[in-house]
Amino acid sequence: MKIRMYNVGFGDCFCLRDRKNNLLVDFGTSNNRIGGRPRSDIFDVVISDLTTISHKNLLLTNFHPDHLSGLLYMMKKRRDSYEFGKIYLPDVFSRPEMSRTLGLFLLADLVKDSWLPSHQVSLFALVEALSKKEQKVELLSRGKVFEDRYQVLWPSPEIIEEETEKVLERLGNEEEKIWDQVAEFAGKLREIIWNMTEEGRACGTGRTEAVSREAGAEMISGKEKKTSLRELDKEFQTIRSAPEFVRLLEIMGTREMELRQFKNKISIVFQNKEDGDWNLLFTGDVQQKHLRMIADNYDDRIPLYEHYWCIKVPHHGTESHYFDFWPYTPENVLISNGIYHANSKKRARMYRTSTQYTGLFHMGDGDTYMCCSNSDCCDGFRDGCSCREQHIIAPKYYLDI
Repeated sequence: MKIRMYNVGFGDCFCLRDRKNNLLVDFGTSNNRIGGRPRSDIFDVVISDLTTISHKNLLLTNFHPDHLSGLLYMMKKRRDSYEFGKIYLPDVFSRPEMSRTLGLFLLADLVKDSWLPSHQVSLFALVEALSKKEQKVELLSRGKVFEDRYQVLWPSPEIIEEETEKVLERLGNEEEKIWDQVAEFAGKLREIIWNMTEEGRACGTGRTEAVSREAGAEMISGKEKKTSLRELDKEFQTIRSAPEFVRLLEIMGTREMELRQFKNKISIVFQNKEDGDWNLLFTGDVQQKHLRMIADNYDDRIPLYEHYWCIKVPHHGTESHYFDFWPYTPENVLISNGIYHANSKKRARMYRTSTQYTGLFHMGDGDTYMCCSNSDCCDGFRDGCSCREQHIIAPKYYLDI
């Protein structure tokens, strides 16, 4: 078993490799430049490396740009270079009720940046990219086994729906009509993704399904797909240009409804389905309270293991998502950190690696290696890395664990 951890700055990109399975977990960054190099150059290096793998699947833990921007680049600029057997996504698409959660995702990119074009709104951009080429999508939620070797610990669709309603309760009945339009539009995006799944194709109810089976058309043509996406883009622009929509964003901003963090509620967490010597724990951007629920085995279904070979910590190791993993005696702790560029020093500091992950750690009879993209963005950094056992990728492109 080998994990290739790519240096994509403030972003996530890992490839889990062995003789039978190759799984790319996330591919994105929030940086325009990484180590002085344009991010497109970094993306090209990763893509070129991935082309050496003949059989591979992709898992997106969540829909933030620092997890999927590289995938969007690959599908737009390097369409001839990618081929995934299957794409795994968090399950926020399987039920019509989930449209309300997806509606909040759409608003999350627009509350402060309402000028963003549709293709830069992460959910719309993902749907657009996946629609350009026929994909096999599988939706993951707690308890699901995938790749014949991993089991999903999070998300729980039922809990996400409950937390969605709590957010909407704060909105009340204000601008209800325009919110309903946003949710209805999100429902159309949901159907497109749902129809890419085996279950969705079996149901035959998605908007990208056959125009007429009697006419012998299995799927709509590429030209019709482009037309449909253009129509959706126009519909989205119409919704966003309405004065009621602007007021909706203003209300959410005034009430400090942090929708960007809301996206992290769906972040996939997974581990090996069977306890063994090579246990992995990948946590995406899972929030602290959800990780505590997972650790407490809140539904008595899936306990964490006592020991892990590798743990990928949540959200670049920032303080807001810190979790004490030391009781699980990890041999390797993976922190996909990098310099986060923000308009304010306070905000930039919020995205630095927490000092609670740094320093000297000793686990039982062995040492824990801290595997980081870059130590320059770590609050424990003092004239060099402060961790006794450490692997720093920068300025290299990747590290094999």
